[in-house]
Amino acid sequence: MPRRVRDVAHSRVAGYPRGMTAKPPSGPPAWLAPGASSHGAIAPGKGQPLPAIDDRLVAPESHAEIIDGRLYRTMGSAPPHAEQHAKIAHVFSGILAPGYSVAVDMLTRLDEESDAAPDVSVFETPVYEADADARERRQAPRKLEEIAFEVLDSERLARSMAKVQKLSRRGVRRIFAIKIELRRVFEWNHGTSDWTELPLESEITDHCFLIPLPVGALLDRVLADETVARALLASRNNVLARELAAVEARGEIRGEARGEARGEARGEARGEIRGKLDALRATLLRILERRAIPVDDASRAKISACGEPSTLEGWIDRALVASSAAEALAP
Repeated sequence: MPRRVRDVAHSRVAGYPRGMTAKPPSGPPAWLAPGASSHGAIAPGKGQPLPAIDDRLVAPESHAEIIDGRLYRTMGSAPPHAEQHAKIAHVFSGILAPGYSVAVDMLTRLDEESDAAPDVSVFETPVYEADADARERRQAPRKLEEIAFEVLDSERLARSMAKVQKLSRRGVRRIFAIKIELRRVFEWNHGTSDWTELPLESEITDHCFLIPLPVGALLDRVLADETVARALLASRNNVLARELAAVEARGEIRGEARGEARGEARGEARGEIRGKLDALRATLLRILERRAIPVDDASRAKISACGEPSTLEGWIDRALVASSAAEALAP
């Protein structure tokens, strides 16, 4: 959060060497809303257009932001404030839906007199466009963040109001604040222009996330790790799939050994085969369960009735990449 304030002249970009003036915007002033198809629009209810979100008042990497024409120096944070930034970025980097990115301290032009950076932002991943002659590719202008987080330690919620209100008016869809000392999480209510506290046992559901985000995961490291793990499983992460397959393979070997031991003890040749089949069936069902693929009664019956180790082994291979039980058990 800002630490020190002073006035700045509007004719100069804050943080640049003395005498260097702000360059004029490269295009017409613009306002970006989430999902906008172009980067030029008029802010709802405003008589004048807003600057483009990447038109700077503050020089990047200058550790400053401007609110209502006043320069706020953003000093380096100490624990636990700095740690909280990392925790939020850790959770978001694991649960973001495809097409979204997370950034820390990313500047956004809010209006003519404000250029500020939320602590953590979630926004659509910029794409690359071909130029007119299609010989080069350039990154398209980024879109406005859809979600913003402010991390507060000793600051009061009221002190963040000016910045949050400007984020809201700019079009940021959801804004959250975390009070570290009190272990409390709030969401900005655009209708009442005030904060609403979120129960720690509740969840934040949003199309930017692969899975619902437990509010408590923003404060608890163990819950944060569990949330990221569930998201990686939901995304069918290749590394996790291979590790699960390796674990199940080790279980298969142990099951086969137990089957052999039972067969020898009973003097029955079929004990070895039965043990191997049982282990293969258990491995197959375990993989489908770990990948959250439903197994209906017909599929279970088909697995139980199969007496060919080679067939079960083929089903296990397909279960690692299939999207349904029917696909895994296809002939």
